[in-house]
Amino acid sequence: MAYTKDIGLRDFYKEYVKRAEKYNKPYVDYSIYAKLLKQLNKAIRDKILYNSETLVMPYQIGELNIHKFETVYNEDNVKSWRVDYKATKEAGKPIYYGAQYGYKWKWNKQRIRLNGKKWYSFKPCRAASRLIADAVNNKQLDFYN
Repeated sequence: MAYTKDIGLRDFYKEYVKRAEKYNKPYVDYSIYAKLLKQLNKAIRDKILYNSETLVMPYQIGELNIHKFETVYNEDNVKSWRVDYKATKEAGKPIYYGAQYGYKWKWNKQRIRLNGKKWYSFKPCRAASRLIADAVNNKQLDFYN
């Protein structure tokens, strides 16, 4: 049987409260906790995106960065290529477009000391993925990872 449950912010908060009560420590309510974590995540995201930095995560659970890769177009599968409709209309024949390089979030799990690391994944939110284009185009950054 496979585990498919995603763990979210409420699950982290429940664990935080449980540990605080176990050690008789004060804890904050959920709204403050959520606001703090969201601000922290935005700060980390901006450092990675706009400063081309790599986040080395604690407890040897890997590194998080923006990965630059070269796009490869398969000549046999022309149907999967993206069409530039404006240029196609002007030229009168199909014009395909695409950048030489692509960019994506990458969680480097090579040096993780965990059992079953292939079952863990990182999927950024849509906004974080869309901000890569802004970082590359407007800030004139280039990622070499």
